[in-house]
Amino acid sequence: MAVRIGSVPYLNAKPLVDWFHSDECDVDVDIIYAVPSELARMLREGDLDVANCSIFESLQNPNLSLIPGISISAYGAVKSVRLFSKIPLSKIESVALDTSSLTSAALTQILLIEVFKVEPLYEHHAPNLQKMLERCDAGLIIGDLKLFDLHDGTFEYDLGQGWLELTGLPFVYAAWQVREGLSSPNLTEMLTKAKKWGLQRLPPLAQKWASSMNLPPSRCEDYLLNVMNYDLVPDQMSGLRLFQQKCLEHGLIAELHPLKVLPS
Repeated sequence: MAVRIGSVPYLNAKPLVDWFHSDECDVDVDIIYAVPSELARMLREGDLDVANCSIFESLQNPNLSLIPGISISAYGAVKSVRLFSKIPLSKIESVALDTSSLTSAALTQILLIEVFKVEPLYEHHAPNLQKMLERCDAGLIIGDLKLFDLHDGTFEYDLGQGWLELTGLPFVYAAWQVREGLSSPNLTEMLTKAKKWGLQRLPPLAQKWASSMNLPPSRCEDYLLNVMNYDLVPDQMSGLRLFQQKCLEHGLIAELHPLKVLPS
């Protein structure tokens, strides 16, 4: 039976999943693409076996384990997870949160409280910045590498940079999460092989997806080679545990449970 694998459709995940679509892939898998919030739901309801989805789901669901050594993370500015505002962030009273997001929605709330000392009203909204800013002072958009030519007077805040300045640690946005009872050395080996294949081909992957996604090739290459990090090592785990603690402190999760990482 094919392994049901879920992945976000964004550029940052391509190095972890493109092997499955290559002629070199020798495993039987079904790849399902969806936004992070939808992948989390599918994993929760048993529609997927493993998913590279929002790390916030692991903070809520103790029945998930992390595949070792693999994440979607960044040390500082991540460029594809940003808060846009019509007014200075220290003055905002309302925020539209991208309905695609779980992790970044939680991170937004933490940073606005701890860095800008504001607790605005939040509402969920489809990722359309213009409409978001018609309704609210600010809008969170994830996965978009096109929003760089903004209206004059628009404030932009990169959440990854904000987290690094607050904590000195990288931020983990997503990781491979597997349902209880479905983990195996073969699954870990397969996903690790896919990662290794992708990391060896970052420049051509950047060129390929720049064309498909209608993005400047130089921006895609910079993003994959210089912005994204695909490891899950002690630095990332420290950042993840601190994020978990802050989610608890701010009432974003109900309890603290140990994060489970499968053996290497």
